[in-house]
Amino acid sequence: MPRGATIISGALNGLQFMLVRNGHDAVALGRQVGLPAGAWLDSQFEIPLYDFVNIYERGAAMLDQPGIGWQSGPLLDLGDLGELGEALLTASTIGSALRTFERFLRYVQSETEMTLTVEDGVATLIYRILNPDIWPRRQDAEFTLSVLTALIRRGAGADWHPDLVCFEHSASRSTSSWTDPAFGVCQFDCETNALSFPESILAMPMPSDGRKDHRRALANLSRGLARKARANSLTARTRTAIYEGLGTGTADQETVARQLGLSRRSLHRHLSDEGVRYSSLLNECRFRVARHALLDTTHSLAQIACELDYSDQTAFERAFKKRTGMTPKQFRQDFLGTRSSAG
Repeated sequence: MPRGATIISGALNGLQFMLVRNGHDAVALGRQVGLPAGAWLDSQFEIPLYDFVNIYERGAAMLDQPGIGWQSGPLLDLGDLGELGEALLTASTIGSALRTFERFLRYVQSETEMTLTVEDGVATLIYRILNPDIWPRRQDAEFTLSVLTALIRRGAGADWHPDLVCFEHSASRSTSSWTDPAFGVCQFDCETNALSFPESILAMPMPSDGRKDHRRALANLSRGLARKARANSLTARTRTAIYEGLGTGTADQETVARQLGLSRRSLHRHLSDEGVRYSSLLNECRFRVARHALLDTTHSLAQIACELDYSDQTAFERAFKKRTGMTPKQFRQDFLGTRSSAG
């Protein structure tokens, strides 16, 4: 199971509140996934991201509340995010807060991507866990977009809602239940998780404009993020960069090297020192994303080939069969047949 990615345990406080309110023992639930009791007491305790996602899925099942991720987002105390929380709470505008979240999310949650784009007057926040082996992650996606919605509402008002919400997972309940004041339109089975809203929202002021404290928190976050990056192997950082680049045409060695602050030659040399070839890392990442897409989504083979930056579907099928001995279609059908038999 994937254990490399981490998240600070303060992100669990909303779930913990809902469990306790409904008469459940959060520590006992955490024990089921190997979470130490101390994780519930120390908000800066680093836990595996896989365990965080898993415990949220288990909590939803235990409470029979498929919407627990979205419901618990507003319960997150941003102060439990440490320096990141302080930077968010002291940002002068909504745009400043979201840019801070975008830049420093990895300070509290690794192997994760958040981007804020603006095009034709529409701002879009995109969020995803990069590691395809961490699945299902329905509750994590809904929790995170709910946290972002609550953050924006600090400046835009309690009645504000995004124009569009997208999730990469399938709907777990009737879509009619999403037609509440939380947002306008909700779509599922999308390529990623996202919120869209008017660009003008970004300029709205936040309630606490602590510019000096904000600058200090940003400086601390920059140093902390640099320390975390240095603590990771180059292989791990390269793998993350490849995941980020797949589907955008930027997973080639030249672009990834530049993103990591290295030349192509230096990247090759340092990876060799760790006993790794770039081509092997790229093939591994492509396979893991392909396996996830085939087993956990309904994406067509042509769409998956595009997501993996293959020249066409045939090239994807050829590479997949070379690795597994099966075509992507056979792989998917074999899994579906096995799951159907087990059911």
